[in-house]
Amino acid sequence: MAAGITEDGGWSDLDVAGRPARVLGAMTFDAMREGLGGHLAAVSLNPNIDLSVHDRVFFALGAGTVPVFDTNRFSTAEMPHRTRYGFGQDTTSIAAAVEAVLADPAAAQAATATTMSELYPRFSMQRSLQDIHEITMSIAGAAGAGLLPAEPVPAGVWTPKQAA
Repeated sequence: MAAGITEDGGWSDLDVAGRPARVLGAMTFDAMREGLGGHLAAVSLNPNIDLSVHDRVFFALGAGTVPVFDTNRFSTAEMPHRTRYGFGQDTTSIAAAVEAVLADPAAAQAATATTMSELYPRFSMQRSLQDIHEITMSIAGAAGAGLLPAEPVPAGVWTPKQAA
């Protein structure tokens, strides 16, 4: 199966004839997030940063949808069960990752469920907020002692003191 990515983000030659797949094309983030649970897999063509993955990967995992995205050091280390569904930055490996999902959907869904259970709660939103709060407290020191993650920063906390 060959696939080519067009300039507008669509697929130029992804052959889904006779396959249980549809090309949905570009869509807004809200539309993607709301529809995730109704699809076997979601392919993200936006390159990841090396120390994490895009939020859409976590949204797909949470929805029980197989995330198909570019592999990096983080995903290799933290998501080893879904390596067959990752790709490099070339159309051949993208096609192979999509084909792996379509060839054995049950295995792809099982790998997704295992990945989600292994990642949670280490990479949950609650944990992220706790980490942000701890970083904020270490930066703000005494000025931030009364801050809670859900409260706004009081005026002047981040403003450098002016010389008199």
